[in-house]
This record gives sequence, structure tokens and C-alpha cells, in this order.
Amino acid sequence: MRIGEVADLTEIPPPYLAKIFQRLGDAGIVETKRGYKGGVRLSRLPEEISLLEIDSAVESGRPCPHEQVPEETPRPNTFWEAFHKSYIEQLAVMTLADVLAYESKPSPVTS
Repeated sequence: MRIGEVADLTEIPPPYLAKIFQRLGDAGIVETKRGYKGGVRLSRLPEEISLLEIDSAVESGRPCPHEQVPEETPRPNTFWEAFHKSYIEQLAVMTLADVLAYESKPSPVTS
């Protein structure tokens, strides 16, 4: 898919989206091809790509609060450390396929 098409669908500005795809490409999540018939595609099946992997690629270079808590800590010291640890664990088990399955479900009608 062309980056312009993705930008239109997601309403994300193309220059910003190009930076995101660059990071995803560097992480081996997507493959990009420039020029005529160029675009971007997943390098693996959606079932093989965790949300943690995507998050880590997109947020690379930014400090992660979970990295500040040593692994040997018996339990998180604060609510936010516990919350963040749980969040990271959920991202690790959820895949891009889970997101796609959720997004393809019809939304409930509210009145």
C-alpha cells in the first residue's frame, strides 16, 4: 500500500507517517519499496507481530518507564509501575492480528 493511501485512511500527515514507517522498517516489521509501484507492506504475518514490538519500534529513542524498574524487583513500588508492567505484558501477548480482528467487527449501534 502506498504511504499516501495509509495517510488518507488514518488521517496521519504523510511526513509523520513516513517517519513511523522508517522506524517500523528498521525494526523489520515492514518492508518499503520506493518509486513506481512502491509502498509499504508487512514483512511477516500479523499473527507474528506483537504490539510490544510495534510500540518499541515506534517509540525507539524515548525513555521507557518500565526499563527503570529492575527485573529483580519483587513487586512494583507504585500503582503506576504496576500498571505499566501490566500494560507491557498485555502488549507482549497481543498481536497485530488481534487489532485487525477487533477493527473488522461491526460496532454496536448506540442511540
